[in-house]
Amino acid sequence: MEWSALLSSARLSGSGSTAGKRSAFNRDFGRVLYSSAFRRLQDKTQVFPLGRNDYVRTRLTHSLEVENVGRALALELREIIEERGDAPGLDLSPLGDIVATACLAHDIGNPPFGHSGEEAIETAIAEAIRTGICSPDFSDFRFEGNAQGFRLLTRICDPINGRGLDLTAATLGAFTKYPCPPAARNTPSCRYGKFGINEDDLPTFRAVAEACGMPEIAPDCRARHPLAFLMEAADDISYLIADLEDAFISRIISYDRTLEQLCLLGRLEQKHRDRAEEEIRRHGPAAGIHYARALAIGQCIRTLRLTMEEQYDAMMSGSLASGLMKASPLRADYEAVKHFSLNHIYCHESVQRIEITGFNVIRGLLELFLLWVESPRHSLSKKIAVVLHASPEEAATRESRFAHVIDYVSGMTDSYALQTYTTLTGRA
Repeated sequence: MEWSALLSSARLSGSGSTAGKRSAFNRDFGRVLYSSAFRRLQDKTQVFPLGRNDYVRTRLTHSLEVENVGRALALELREIIEERGDAPGLDLSPLGDIVATACLAHDIGNPPFGHSGEEAIETAIAEAIRTGICSPDFSDFRFEGNAQGFRLLTRICDPINGRGLDLTAATLGAFTKYPCPPAARNTPSCRYGKFGINEDDLPTFRAVAEACGMPEIAPDCRARHPLAFLMEAADDISYLIADLEDAFISRIISYDRTLEQLCLLGRLEQKHRDRAEEEIRRHGPAAGIHYARALAIGQCIRTLRLTMEEQYDAMMSGSLASGLMKASPLRADYEAVKHFSLNHIYCHESVQRIEITGFNVIRGLLELFLLWVESPRHSLSKKIAVVLHASPEEAATRESRFAHVIDYVSGMTDSYALQTYTTLTGRA
């Protein structure tokens, strides 16, 4: 792959650059930042229940932190490219904005209540098929937040020229963590395991891939845009470290355990531990954890700089089979901290309670709304259509009604989903 194509500023609508000092990629950043879908992330749970305290992350604050780490990684990659002389005469300044925008948008397609919401969507549809409410035609449906995010950015969210946010090809390429549709993800040469493009969005994605010069490695499966590795790594760093800090603030894990895990992931030395202890003496335990968190993020970025240097050719040829974190010396420590979090944070009662609530809320809403999909002339369905704000085009066919229901429910915030469920079912 070549950077001259990978940094494509082409927009799918064919609109050119607008006069002004801002680049096309900086405009992308603004379009995502000011979008309604991004704002809704402020009321979507990251891990801990909303309202537990004012400190813990939501999807929005998490996305902003991922953006910050992603921009730092982009600066490191820019230095590597310049040192290698791999893009002579090419302006590499857009790297930061492209990666930052992809990071800002990386969770934009996630439903309310996180992974529990994803599971509830698939469970509700399977139950509706089993009970005859919904047609078996949808039995192959799989919900994936990454694919829904691509759909949002290119079709649904605040439409510009009928192309969603009408972002540049480079930004959409960097956003696409799994550049393949459901049918292609399990083919031996595809290797992604997950999908990031819905079947209906394949033509749009093909246009993005062609503009960026992302080669096909299997039918309908493309090599990742190299900047997608940076977006993924920024998320890996941010969520694991932030979850440790939030768990400490929420009194789920102790100070000693939190510091131990931060030091493990960040490979912090004894002098760093001593400085953290000094912060505790001066300002209290939280200050020590904040200090260790900042150091851990910095150390991870420095380590991944070395990994990008080592894996640069593989990233550019499309042959890198894993993410940067798994290809780095951090892999064993990352997996150890992830295992710790699974056993001591994500299984905590407060987390489990919100997941149970989310699962039941999303499943209940879908069971109700799917009646409209299959029986639009039912007296209750007419009321449901009003609640869903369905346009005549969205209500025209069974497939369009199904897509609208998925878009509507997955786009809800946690609070709005719970409020709507309570109002429509009468269950407190």
